[in-house]
Amino acid sequence: MDIQIKSEPFTKEELKKIKKDLSSGKLRRFGAIVDHQKLNYSYNALAAWVKPALNRRLALQLKEKDYISHIYLRKAHPLWPFGLYTMIHAQTKKELDTYVQELSALLGDCGFKILETIREFKKTSFNPYI
Repeated sequence: MDIQIKSEPFTKEELKKIKKDLSSGKLRRFGAIVDHQKLNYSYNALAAWVKPALNRRLALQLKEKDYISHIYLRKAHPLWPFGLYTMIHAQTKKELDTYVQELSALLGDCGFKILETIREFKKTSFNPYI
């Protein structure tokens, strides 16, 4: 369902219904998918960091970065030592590089790899019945 972009996209009654449906289990989650290309964020990259864990303070600092849309922690492997992943969105290559350097300093100059997006595929929800 497309939601109109405006300061208050829902009425109070609609918000009550959404909250009720979430608490009853009718809805599992409610979220938005942002089309970064339409917003002119054409430089997107997944940054893989050699960081096996985050403390609460550092996690909150990463969450505050408006250029990061996703943060993941995964188990590292001897052949791939990266455990922390951040999805970064920028409007220019220079801006992306600036964000990466800012994050590198924040994360204690740990090692990292930048996996730049070369093609985006349509996002769909998993449906085991298809």
